[in-house]
Amino acid sequence: AHCLIMATSSSISAQFALSARASLVHRDQRVVGLRKLRSSAKRVVTSANKDFDSEVGSLKLAEGQLQRERYVATNRFKVKKGAEAKFEKRWSERKSRLAELDGFRFFTIMRRVTLNPDEELDPDEFNYTSYTIWDDKESFTAWRTGEAFKEAHGGGTLFGFVSMLVSSTFTLQGPPSPAFYDGIIPIEMPQDPSSAPEVVGGWRNVQADGVNLIEPECFVAMNRFKIAKGQEAAWEQRWANRESSLKDLPGFVNFVMLRRDAPTPEDGYNFVSATVWKDRASFDNWRSSQNFAKAHGQAGGKAAEGQEGAKGAEAAKKPAGPPGGPMGPMLEPPSPAFFEGKLMLYGDLAGARKAAVVV
Repeated sequence: AHCLIMATSSSISAQFALSARASLVHRDQRVVGLRKLRSSAKRVVTSANKDFDSEVGSLKLAEGQLQRERYVATNRFKVKKGAEAKFEKRWSERKSRLAELDGFRFFTIMRRVTLNPDEELDPDEFNYTSYTIWDDKESFTAWRTGEAFKEAHGGGTLFGFVSMLVSSTFTLQGPPSPAFYDGIIPIEMPQDPSSAPEVVGGWRNVQADGVNLIEPECFVAMNRFKIAKGQEAAWEQRWANRESSLKDLPGFVNFVMLRRDAPTPEDGYNFVSATVWKDRASFDNWRSSQNFAKAHGQAGGKAAEGQEGAKGAEAAKKPAGPPGGPMGPMLEPPSPAFFEGKLMLYGDLAGARKAAVVV
């Protein structure tokens, strides 16, 4: 009996030792795993900061170019096919108090669409873009370096950031690509606070199930331009001097000419016209109106506030500005892009009404 007790005791001790060793190994593996995650997160943060720092504020204006009146931050995403609803749900549930921040004016997350339902999107292009308009660059910088930025990007903790990275892995093809712009020649309609979308704690209160897409709340028409070096000032002056009737059109929300805040944009587009409409119907009504034809004739081809079609393509062959080639200062025909805007958000509506620009 004594021998049996001793053998049993030895067996228990051996099992305990093995269990303790296994726990230590598991603990060591967890520590190594956490170190790897921390290192990975640090590399991603460092890379993201390099993307920001290498672009923001790097453009040097030439004589005659317009001073910025807004600052616009975008982030471009390639969302995996079938993951669009999950991506939108993630945005609807993010922690953000953007609408409460000083200098914030407008936000929407934009889903790329085509005007023709039979047309397919270019798989090499980004299919989602976050679009944020600030009063000035200082307001944007204060947000990017403040607590609100951390809260919206993982809560400011390592685990929150890693969780965000893991979520992104399932929805994105590659990392997002930021692009920043000086906003010039802004035109903004006063917004009625009574019709403003519901906001809770500075962010939209929108229910998303991750299965169905969020309903669009606006329509965005963009035209992307590659303007020859040395012709930027003339191009800007041409737009600044043209007559605009946008403020008189039903469904118009805002317009701004975007000037890329980078000396050499990676996609070559150094200017983008961006017009936000209440909905697709408002855009279509403008496109079929006399106002469209007038703007079309002034700006040359597709250089108006977002158009396309046979007539626009034909007119794009005509001179569009100062000497610089058969298309004026444009190196090639402009490239239109259209979006459905989701989670639309405004800043201080009273302040925006007072500051609305009439052109």
